Amino acid sequence: MHPHDRRAVDDPEDNHNATIVLTGATTGIGRATAMALAERAGHLILHGLERQDDVADLLDAVQTTMRADTRLSYLQADYSDLAQVERLARQIRAATDRIDILINNAARPGPPARTVSGAGHEITFQTNYLAPVLLTSRLIDLIGDGRRGRIVNVASATHLSATLLLDDLSLAHHPYSASTAYAHSKLALVTYSCWLAVHRPSRSLDVVSMHPGVISTRLLHAMFSVAGDRPEHAAANLRYVASRRDDNGAYYDERNPAPPNPQASDRARQDRLHDATFHALNLSPQARVTSERQLPS
Repeated sequence: MHPHDRRAVDDPEDNHNATIVLTGATTGIGRATAMALAERAGHLILHGLERQDDVADLLDAVQTTMRADTRLSYLQADYSDLAQVERLARQIRAATDRIDILINNAARPGPPARTVSGAGHEITFQTNYLAPVLLTSRLIDLIGDGRRGRIVNVASATHLSATLLLDDLSLAHHPYSASTAYAHSKLALVTYSCWLAVHRPSRSLDVVSMHPGVISTRLLHAMFSVAGDRPEHAAANLRYVASRRDDNGAYYDERNPAPPNPQASDRARQDRLHDATFHALNLSPQARVTSERQLPS
């Protein structure tokens, strides 16, 4: 038992004692969110692509902002390799026996040309969708653990214009573009969030997805010729959504609940995506996130 992780979150507006896992925490929105959460968490577990020595400046800044009695952990993993995602899950489990909030923020832009990972998946789909689903599946028994728990999946408003290609999830047979691959991966993530909200293993677990805003980051500029707000704007939105409760299944447009792409709400599509996802990840039926009876969302 990790002594700092015994503390529960009693006030949904105050996460000062929460154990928070934030992926993609070293650049852009994630970096700003790490700073925004630093003074609120009891144990802040950050994930990034870089080695710890390469993000020492960020970790020092976060540590300076944190209270003396709080903990900071940093773990490295490259989402283009699913074995590293499995390792990340094991390392998180070694660092804590309880997670109050999991924020799946790690993402990449679509590359200029369609690229396939070593596991055979379109790389944007793997990084932005399969990897966070795998991580969530490996950690879900720790999230809440009898208390209030929360999963926040960071999506994008681009999912609203995408089509979920259930028979071609790796985009092998459809016209490819960087923005198409990105929007497709984010639609899958919102759809999964809606599925998991129905099949959550406990009523004390809330699952939501959100569009954090149009934010000026390397990811945005890699695909779109538009300006955006500062990453701190998205971080404030993320911190706000992470503190909500009793909104299981919601999709947020920044801080406002909004309808997601109708495809994401379609139960038949959710189930087909779920089956394809767990086949792609080679997860056994026992590893699937299900409950004996469906809980209302």
